[in-house]
Amino acid sequence: MKQFFTIFIYFTVLLFSSAMAQDKKGKISGTLIGDIGNTISATVTLKSLNDSTFSKTTFAKGGKFVFNDLNIGPYLIKLNAIGYENLSEKIEINIAQLFITKNFKLATVSNKLGDINISAKKPLIQRFSDKIVMNVENSIVAAGNTTLEILSKMPGVSVNQDGIITVKGKSGANVLIDGKSTYLSPEQLATRLKSLNSNELKSIELITNPSSKYDAEGNAGIINIKLKKNTAFGTNGDIDLGFGYGKNPKSDVGVSLNHRNQNFNIFGNISNNNNKFQEDLDINRITNDGFYNTFFHQYNTQIRSSHNNNYKAGIDYFINEHNTIGFLTTGYFNNGHESSKGNTAIGQSLSRIDSSIVADNPSLNKYRNQAYNLNYKSIIDTLGQEFSIDLDYARYRNEENTVYNNVFYDDRGYNYKLPLIFRNLTPSLIKIQAVKVDYSLPLKGIKFDFGLKSSWVSTDNDFKFENLAATLWQNDLTRSNRFVYNENINAAYANFKHNFKSTSIEAGLRIEQTNSKGNSINEQKVVKRSYFDFFPSFSLNQTLSENNELGFSYSRRIDRPDYKSLNPFIYFVDLYTFSQGNPFLNPQYTNAFEFSYNYKKELNISLGYGVTNNLIIDVLLPENEKKALYQTVQNLDKQISYDLTIGYPTILTEFWNMDNTITSTYNQIKSESLDGLAYDRKKVNFTLNSNHSFTITPSTSAELSGEFISAQIYGTYAIKPYYGIDFGLKKSFLDKRLNLKFALNDVLNSRKARISSALSTLNYDLSQKQESRIFRLSLNYAFGSNSIKATRERKTSVTDEENRIK
Repeated sequence: MKQFFTIFIYFTVLLFSSAMAQDKKGKISGTLIGDIGNTISATVTLKSLNDSTFSKTTFAKGGKFVFNDLNIGPYLIKLNAIGYENLSEKIEINIAQLFITKNFKLATVSNKLGDINISAKKPLIQRFSDKIVMNVENSIVAAGNTTLEILSKMPGVSVNQDGIITVKGKSGANVLIDGKSTYLSPEQLATRLKSLNSNELKSIELITNPSSKYDAEGNAGIINIKLKKNTAFGTNGDIDLGFGYGKNPKSDVGVSLNHRNQNFNIFGNISNNNNKFQEDLDINRITNDGFYNTFFHQYNTQIRSSHNNNYKAGIDYFINEHNTIGFLTTGYFNNGHESSKGNTAIGQSLSRIDSSIVADNPSLNKYRNQAYNLNYKSIIDTLGQEFSIDLDYARYRNEENTVYNNVFYDDRGYNYKLPLIFRNLTPSLIKIQAVKVDYSLPLKGIKFDFGLKSSWVSTDNDFKFENLAATLWQNDLTRSNRFVYNENINAAYANFKHNFKSTSIEAGLRIEQTNSKGNSINEQKVVKRSYFDFFPSFSLNQTLSENNELGFSYSRRIDRPDYKSLNPFIYFVDLYTFSQGNPFLNPQYTNAFEFSYNYKKELNISLGYGVTNNLIIDVLLPENEKKALYQTVQNLDKQISYDLTIGYPTILTEFWNMDNTITSTYNQIKSESLDGLAYDRKKVNFTLNSNHSFTITPSTSAELSGEFISAQIYGTYAIKPYYGIDFGLKKSFLDKRLNLKFALNDVLNSRKARISSALSTLNYDLSQKQESRIFRLSLNYAFGSNSIKATRERKTSVTDEENRIK
C-alpha cells in the first residue's frame, strides 16, 4: 500500500509539472553575423521536432530575428542568406531555459562549378574605417564602360567632361593602377583610363587619408584601381567580348590566362577596345574693349576614334615557402584620330553676325608605354617580419599632330581674307626609374614599417608650331618650344600600428626630398628647385560597443605640378580658345582631418576638414587683346574645404538591396590677385549616389544606379547641376561559367556639362555634351581549374610619378 501511494504521488507530480510546463512560453532570438563581423539579413525558418505541423518563417532584416510564444521542446532553426552557406541548428527550450538568445555565424559561400570556384558576390559598395571600395567585377551597369566612366559612379568622386577627376570637390587625387602610379598628367591619365575597359577591373579603392607608407602625392587622397587577377592552381582564364552603340559603335575583346604550380606562377592578359565618341561644344560669350561689346557664338563637333591595346605578362618563382622573386611587364599601344569641325560667329549681338570662321581641325595621335618591374619578397619569420624590394623602369612615347584649317567669311558668306592654316606637332618622351625597399617588423604587439624610395623622371617635349606657306610647312620659332624637365624624389618613412582591446592606433612620418629642373629651351627659361618636406600621418579607431565605432585621421599631403602644366607651349582648340602652361608653378600643400562614425558596420558617417595652401588649379581667363579665352594653371592662395558623407546600405526585401551615399561639401577658394582682382568664392554642394541590385532568379539579376550633383564652384568655373541614371541586366548560363550582361548608360541622356564664369570680369556660357546614352552588350566566359590560391599582389616602386606625365 505504501509502495502504491509513492507511485501515485510520483505520477501526480509528473502530470502536474507537465501541465504547468505547457502553460510556460519560451522565446528564441538571435543575430546573424558574417565572416568579417558584419550583420546579415536572411530568411529564418523555425520548425518543431515534436509537432510536424508547426513551422514559422521570418525575414531577419538587419540581422535580427525573434520567435515568441514557443512551447517547451526541441526545435530546428534554418538560416538562408544570399551569398552565405545555409545553416541548420537544433535548439531546445526547457523549464531551466525558456528564453534563448545567441549569435549565429554564417560563412561566405564558395560554389564549386565544374572546374571553377565562384565566390559569393560582394556588394557594389563596401565601406571600411580607412577606405571605400567599389567592387566593379560583378557590376552589371559597369559592363563595357571605360574605367574613367566607372570612376564617375563612385561615391564622392566626380569626373568632368574633360576627364578631370575630383574627390569631394578637390582635385589632385593620386590615381594608382594595382598600387602603381601612372605618372600621367590629368589629360593623359584620362586618355589612359578611357583605354582601360571595365572587364579588366576587379575593384576601385578610395583612401582619403592614406598612411605614411604611401607617397605623399595627392591632396584629395588616393584612388587605387585594382585589376583582375587569376587565383587558381593549374590553368585557368577568362574570355571577354563586348559591343556598344550610342551615336557611334564601340567594341572590346580581352583574354586572360594564368598557370600556377608549386614553383611557378605565369600569368598574362591582352585586350583591345575600339571606341568612337561624339562631343558637342557650344559657347556664347561677350567681350568688351572698353567701348563696345563683341558677341561670340562658338560651336564645335568633335568625333574621336581610338584603337587601344593593353597587355600584361609576368612570372613569379617561389624559391621556397618564404621567398619569392617575380618579373612583370605591362604596356599599351594606342592609336587614334579626331575630326573637329567648328563655326565661330562674331557680331555686335548674337542675332547680328558681322563675320564667321569655319574650322576643320583633324588630328592623329599615338600613345606607347612599356613598363618593367623586378620584385623580391622574403617572409623572414612566422611572426610577420617581411622584406621586399622593387626595381622599376617605365617609358612613355606620345605623339599628337593637329592641323588647324580656318576659313574666314563676311556677313554675306563671302571669303574676305585668305585661309589661315597651321599645325601643332607635340611629341613627348618620358622615362621613369625607381627603386623601393620596404621592411615590416612586428614587435610585442606593435607592427613597425620602414621604407626607402627614390625615383628619377625625365620628360622631353619638343613641341612645334608650323605655318603652311604655299605647299610647305614652316616652323614658327616664336611659337615653338622644347621643354625638358628632370625630377628626382628621395623618400623615407616610418610607421607603426598597435591594436589594443578596443582601440587601434597608427602613426607615421614620411620625409621627401625633391630636386627638379625645368628648362624651356626656346624661351631660355630655367626653373630649379630643391626642398625637403615632412609628411606626418595619424589615425585612431575606437570600438565603443558591438555596434558603434569612432575614428579620427590626419595627414599632410603634397601635389607637385604635373609636367605638362609646367610647359609654356600653347595648345589651340580654335583661334579664340587655347591653353598654356605655367613654368613658375609651386607645389601645393594640404592638411586634412577626418572624423568617422560607424554603426553596425553598415551606417557610415564621416566629417572632413582640409586647408590647401598654394592651390594648383585650372583657371579660364580673358585674353583681351585677341578677344579670346585661354586656360592656364595658377597657384591661388588657399582652399578651405569641409565635407560630410553619409553612406547606408540596406536590404529592402529578399531580392532588393539598396546603397545610398550623400556627400555634402563646402569649398572656399581665396586669392589676393587673380586677373588683377581679389578672388573669393565659396559654395555648398551635395552629391547623391544611389545603387540598387535585384535578384530576380538564381541566374538572373539587375542593377539600377544614379547620381545627382548640385551646382558647384571649381576654380573659376561655375558648374550647374547634372544627373544621370544607368540600368543593367545579367543572365548566367552553364553553371555561371558564361555570363551575359546588358547595360544602358545614361538612360535619360541627361549628362551634360553647363558652365559659366565665376569671375565678374568674364561673361560666357558653355555647354558640353558627350555621347553618353549608350547601349552595351558583353559576354564573359570563365574556364580552368579550381584549386584556389591567389596570385601575388604587388605594388611597384613607380606608384606616384606616373600620375604626373603630360
